[in-house]
Amino acid sequence: MKTRVIQVLLVSVALMFAFGRSALAAPSEAAPSPDPLERDHLTGDWGGARTWLQDHGITLDPRLTQFYQGLAAGDDENSFRYGGKLDLLLKADLGKLGFWDGLSMTIHGEYNFGNSVNGQGGTLAPVNTALFFPGIEGSAAIDLSSVYLQQRFGDSASLVLGKINMIDFAASKPFMGGAGIDSFWNISFTAPPSGTVPPYLFGVIMSVRTEPATFGLWVYDPVDVVNRTGLEDPFADGVTVRVSVDFPVTLADLRGHQGFAASYSTLPGTDLEDLNDTLIPPYPSGTPGIKDSRYYFAYSFDQYLYQSAENPKEGVGLFGQFGLSDGNPNRLYWSALAGVGGTGLIPGRGRDNWGFGYYYYGLSPDLKDALAPIQKIRNEQGMELFYNAAMTPSVTVGANLQVIKPGLGETTAVFPGVRMIIRF
Repeated sequence: MKTRVIQVLLVSVALMFAFGRSALAAPSEAAPSPDPLERDHLTGDWGGARTWLQDHGITLDPRLTQFYQGLAAGDDENSFRYGGKLDLLLKADLGKLGFWDGLSMTIHGEYNFGNSVNGQGGTLAPVNTALFFPGIEGSAAIDLSSVYLQQRFGDSASLVLGKINMIDFAASKPFMGGAGIDSFWNISFTAPPSGTVPPYLFGVIMSVRTEPATFGLWVYDPVDVVNRTGLEDPFADGVTVRVSVDFPVTLADLRGHQGFAASYSTLPGTDLEDLNDTLIPPYPSGTPGIKDSRYYFAYSFDQYLYQSAENPKEGVGLFGQFGLSDGNPNRLYWSALAGVGGTGLIPGRGRDNWGFGYYYYGLSPDLKDALAPIQKIRNEQGMELFYNAAMTPSVTVGANLQVIKPGLGETTAVFPGVRMIIRF
């Protein structure tokens, strides 16, 4: 078994650096590669090597996403910036590699390059999620954002353990999600902030699906592990527990979901009410007080309004979420978002997807009061509109527009942009 594991993993590593090259050894009876305009991956089957890897439990998905986005109106310099993300997702079915059934491993490597307009115009919410994590412009821009094991128990339960990219976990949400690559760009719609779930976390996630509902239990280190392994003194600053329940809902034979989530964290945080006395001169000695816990509740929904009878993946639907936190030490007191999205609907454009969304952030009143003498901070609201056109199954080009009334700016910020995704 050991020899077989080493053999397959060595081939996988080689392909990470040489995918698409004709030098890869091909099985003697490999099927002809489809026309480049019909391939799901630009580089095809790698002469049969991709299929060979999948047969041995290894799936590799290299991808390049490029952005050209700018601040067309707002308080900062009006300019456009180019940036990109090169990422590789590796999934290994360890059952096929000689381990027990149901065990798998996921590794997601990400590399950001170039520049972004995140933080421009006084906006609080990152307008480009993909370029915000794992970093860009002066911070570490390369990371293994996911390194975890998953054990499935039949078709109804699973357990995930390790470092987990929560942007990826939220990517499959109907009509939103997308990790900033396949759908919306703004983090408000890709992975709505809660103040209790870090973008990359280290912990355990359990999911149990029953006929009436799907239940979730998460136990994790509350400290963000972006650009870290998660093994550096884990749980030293506390622990967070999150529970959720998601109900399938059918209205007029159309699928949908409604769900509730609650999280409680022992991560200490600055008492925002006490912060006011620290920022206003004459400055007192000492430091502001500390609050030793925080919580967050959320309700979310999605609902198809129309589904194609020929292809259920084509359709249009609504989505939304409302969240409420303690407001101290959590800086985000409450939030709301809603929108509409869909796939297809235009004849001959069944792979295209689009969406429109609106969000509102109600910031902590204690935070606003504390910062008032030195920085006026407001609740933030914004809208986003995008359209992705599938040029081929492996190449997508999209346009995006965001209009935001920023929390830290006086003038409405306008962010137009274009995006190209190439799946190798």
